[in-house]
Amino acid sequence: MSDQYDEHEQSERVKQWLLKNGSNLLTGILLIIAAISGWYWWQGRQAQQSQEAGTQYHTFVQAIDKPDTAKAIVLGEAIITNYADSDFAFLAALRLSRIHAELGKYDLATAAMDKAAKVALNDQNRELVNIRKAQLLLSQGKTAEAAKAADAIKAVAYPASLAELKGDLAMLSGKSDAAADFYRLALQQLSADAGSRGLIEMKLTDAGGSADKPKEIR
Repeated sequence: MSDQYDEHEQSERVKQWLLKNGSNLLTGILLIIAAISGWYWWQGRQAQQSQEAGTQYHTFVQAIDKPDTAKAIVLGEAIITNYADSDFAFLAALRLSRIHAELGKYDLATAAMDKAAKVALNDQNRELVNIRKAQLLLSQGKTAEAAKAADAIKAVAYPASLAELKGDLAMLSGKSDAAADFYRLALQQLSADAGSRGLIEMKLTDAGGSADKPKEIR
């Protein structure tokens, strides 16, 4: 009888608690459901935007390859504006900078590089921007500024690109032996089938050096 009374008393206490706190409990449950639904919506939206950005970037690259420079510039700027939180915006900004530089429009090339720095999502991308900025300075004949920019870079993700850049700077300064050392270092950082090997080997030959047996990077 005591156990039954205890069960009845406990049941009444639960009822009283629900009457008193039921609305708060319901609100909490609804908030949890809303949060879960919102998370799934956000995930879906992110996937959709990523797909859209990829499609737009593909169209952008096609315009470059055609070539349809005017269309490529418009598409590239749109990608940077509409998908700033994606790697596609970063890649588009880099390509735009190159397009403008090839046209001799260095102010626009620099502006595009600044946009690439702004939308860079990680240290690896920021490192690449710094290397490309130094290369852009070098292409304008601003050797001293390019050298200063190169010295400030602590390459982790792109050591071969930085070594090649320093080799180019050394060659322009008439330091062919130092240039050859940098080109050799660049080759040592690349895999045997890297697309940039051929050009760096040519630069090494021009510097009076010869390529060592390439190291496999695994």
